[in-house]
This record gives sequence, C-alpha cells and structure tokens, in this order.
Amino acid sequence: MYRKDVNEHSPLRVFEKSMHGGLGRGNVGVVLSRAGVGKTPMLVQIALDDLMRDRKVLHISHEQAADHVRAYYDEIFHDLAVLNRLENVDAERLDIERHRQIYSLLQQPKGPATTAKILETVNFARDVAHFEPDVVIIDGFDFAHATDGAVDSLHELARERGVELWISATAEGTDGQTPACPPTLERHLDNLAVVVFLEAEKNTIRLRLLKDHDSKDVAELHLRLDPHSMRVIDEDVPPAGERSVNPRQFRLFSGGGRGAEAAFGEAAESFGIAETNFSFDGHRMLERKRGVVVLSEAELKKGDFSLVYASRRLDRILSEIPLIRNVLQIIWHQVSNASQVFVIGALQPDGTVKGGTGWGAELARLWRKPLFVFDQKRNGWFKWSGTAWEIAHDPKIESESFAGLGTQDLSDEGRKAIHALFERSFGKKA
Repeated sequence: MYRKDVNEHSPLRVFEKSMHGGLGRGNVGVVLSRAGVGKTPMLVQIALDDLMRDRKVLHISHEQAADHVRAYYDEIFHDLAVLNRLENVDAERLDIERHRQIYSLLQQPKGPATTAKILETVNFARDVAHFEPDVVIIDGFDFAHATDGAVDSLHELARERGVELWISATAEGTDGQTPACPPTLERHLDNLAVVVFLEAEKNTIRLRLLKDHDSKDVAELHLRLDPHSMRVIDEDVPPAGERSVNPRQFRLFSGGGRGAEAAFGEAAESFGIAETNFSFDGHRMLERKRGVVVLSEAELKKGDFSLVYASRRLDRILSEIPLIRNVLQIIWHQVSNASQVFVIGALQPDGTVKGGTGWGAELARLWRKPLFVFDQKRNGWFKWSGTAWEIAHDPKIESESFAGLGTQDLSDEGRKAIHALFERSFGKKA
C-alpha cells in the first residue's frame, strides 16, 4: 500500500467531509481537551497526514522535549505503516523527516513572552534553517494568560505566511457531556476558525466539533478515535473519488514570468490557490505581483550549479541567455519545493525540453518527481515514465505543492491546456 492510501483513515478526511474543506491556509485551529486525553497524539496525527501529502510541518512544543515529540511521530507512523502495510517504509520515514522540523520550548517561561518566542522560532526556521512550513503545530498554548494581542499575532502569522496553524489547549471545568468553549477560549473565537474537543469515552476518544469557521450550524461528528494513534476506528470515510478537492490547500511554485508562468499564476488565483513566485533583483520578465519572494544572494546560491554541467545536460550553451544564472537559480527553487512539476514547452528529439525551461524538466527528472510536459507543437501532454516520454491523457494536479513553468512564447493551445488542467483538477469555476 502506498502513502496516499494510508491517509484514507486520517481524522483529516472526516474534517474535510464534515467541515468546510478542513482548516485551510491562513486559519487557526484549536484541539481542546482535559489533561491527558490525547492532544499531542492528535496533533501528530494531523501533522503526519500533512507530511504524507508532501507538506512541510514545523512542530513547536511547550509540553515535551524534542526527543519525546519525535518518539510520538515514530510510534504513530509505525502504527500506520503496520496497519496499512505501507510499502517502502524506510524511504517514507526519511521523506517525512526531511519535511519536518521540531522545536521544544519546554524550558521557556509561560506568559506574555510565549507568543514572541513562537514567532521568533518560526522566523528562525525560515531565515536560518531555510525551512518554510505549510503547517505550524503549537503543542500547549496557555489561552488563560494570553492577551488579545498575542492571539491576534498568531492569527496574523497564519495569514501572512499562508499556513495552517494548529494549537492544542487544556480545557478546564468542562463536564465532558455537553462540551462548550471555556471562557478563556471564547474571547479569542474571532481569531479561531476551528475548535475541536477531544473527550475520553470508554476505550476510545470521541471527537466533537465546537466551531466550524463561520457556520452557525456546527455538524455533529459521530467520530471515535484510537486513544494511542488517534486514527479513525468507526467512521465511514468516503473514498477519494467521492471527496471534493479544496484548492485552497494547494500552492503553486513558479517564477511569475511572462508567458506560461504568468498563465499558471492567473489560473491559480482564479481558483484561490496560493502562489509563491521566486524572483531576484532586476527580474525584468516578472509579471505576477502575487506571492512574490525576492531571493537574496545567499538564497540564490542555494540553487547555484555549474553552467557547464547544465549546458552539457541539455546539449546547448545556456550562458548566452541574459541573466541565465539567476533564472536557473530560481528554477531550482521552484522545482525543489514542488512534489509535482508541469511544464509548457516543446520536447526535442533528444528528449529534453527546448529553452531554459528545459533545466526545470531536467531537475524534475533527476529528482524523480512526477513530471508532465505540454508540447505546444504536438498539442498534447506527455509524462516522463522514468525511462521515456509517454502520452499523458488528461493529467491532474494531485500534489498540494506543485510547480508550473514554461516558455515565454505561450501559444493559445498552451494557455488552454493550463486552464483545462486546473478545471480537471479542481472542477469548473462558479
């Protein structure tokens, strides 16, 4: 069994069915329970679901040392792998670790300084560790002593970074029969999109939904979880083909340049998909204004490599193209951040893609990422099988982090192919 099948019985599938497509980027969710019921395993289950969808997770704990948090991940991943007979377990574990960072603030004093330390940790991960998460987990936040400004800051963090932010909190004084948000949480509800309550019930954990975005009619979840792994044990989860895809959980990595990249960005914006457009100072071909990330010299050098090697790989002299080093550097960032790559261009007899765009296709092939190329001359999609190009009938965007790049000379057929790709993946726009 492959990783996508493991996710079928994650609590997140039920969230997507019972809530408005899940938490969603830019929103804050809270997992609430009395002490010892299972908030940390629940957060780890949420994080693993994201990690196995190639999303990056930053886990900040006020309750556990980093080694203890890591042990939770190992135990719950092992349970999932055995239960679902996951193939390539070691490779999957390494991939998860590559997309995850854990920080412990166990020794930090709680109080007003807590939020400042959280923000400092997130900034450290980005600026020093070069780790830009899709999901931020905060295990153990003290709402009782949190100021309005502190919670405002966490909400602003989620919005500015375009991340899903999950927080665990201890519920004091609830009777367990008719749970409601405690007073310490109620005054912050405007900043919280989702509140989930965990309740111990015999040998299982009952999950109740206390807040569902702006909905006045909160759905009743008949959902019980295993108390150790927090996997669903008695809920009928609809098969993948029957579930709606929420485009707001996806992110396009591109360069925002004229032609194909701008068209990818326009299509993404029309579906509410987040964009990251890597750029550099003096990038004259930049057309997209949304989600632009201007890379510093140090960040550009991360994508540096020998132009001689690139030229030999593509069998053409790339150094004659103006600003080619910067262009190739940002292509490196686009492809390295994506789990699926779509290219608009033209396949050549030697199997490479024409122009500087070809380097993005080569990187995807080198890193064995799913790669699709729309050949504008042949008016059709092709997929790299690992050994050869094969005709791809109606490919879809399936990875939540995907790259869109291609030629500046975008034809009408190429533009139509991009729009058709998004409509196949996310449905027709209203």
